[in-house]
Amino acid sequence: MAKYIENNLYENELIVEKAKRSGWELLGRWVFGILFCWLLLIPLIIAIKETVVFTHTELAITNKRIVRKSGVFNTKAFDAPINKILNVYVVTTFWGRVFNTNIIRITTAYGVIVDRIRDANEFKNKILSQMDDFDESRLARQAGWTAQAIAGGNIKN
Repeated sequence: MAKYIENNLYENELIVEKAKRSGWELLGRWVFGILFCWLLLIPLIIAIKETVVFTHTELAITNKRIVRKSGVFNTKAFDAPINKILNVYVVTTFWGRVFNTNIIRITTAYGVIVDRIRDANEFKNKILSQMDDFDESRLARQAGWTAQAIAGGNIKN
């Protein structure tokens, strides 16, 4: 698996959680591909393509942003700052409950990330926790700047 996220971290940025992907979603593609490979091998080629894309897709939350990268030759990289996340939504289907794979939909000010991952509710909780931590640290920095300005006498009454 590629290490795109590890290689593209900002200064003082740490990975909080990487999404765990499940190969169960590929099972249907492979069964279909093997059963119908007599159709000019197209279903089998599609299964191989989906497997390669699956193995080269990453989704992670850092202390500063959320990052998703997919693709091999034509890659798509999406990242958004933590403070620009608007909503995190988890869809659980019957088969998702059986195989512990859910669809997570993260809406940001820059776009939408949709992915199928394991333990999506746990990942959602990490995102919400990181959003709270980001807001708390921002408020603490602002309070420090205000206290420093008051102590320095830069603010007039």
